[in-house]
Amino acid sequence: MSDPAPRPGHNGEARRASAWMSPRTWRVLAVVFTVAAFGSVVLVVVDLAVGRPAAGDLFIVFLNGLAAVILWMLARRT
Repeated sequence: MSDPAPRPGHNGEARRASAWMSPRTWRVLAVVFTVAAFGSVVLVVVDLAVGRPAAGDLFIVFLNGLAAVILWMLARRT
């Protein structure tokens, strides 16, 4: 198979890296991880109500919260 010819005025290289640097992308990811962190908190509450150990879910809350904070900072910076 042959590659298609580049269009005039374009160098033919893919521009995927610029999408990851977009503030909109950071905001979407921040919202996703924030929702995941709140969902994990709900799982911790359910674990405590049922009487199961919540150590694993607390770790997931920490990781999701950390990712959300970092992504919100990146979204705000750009």
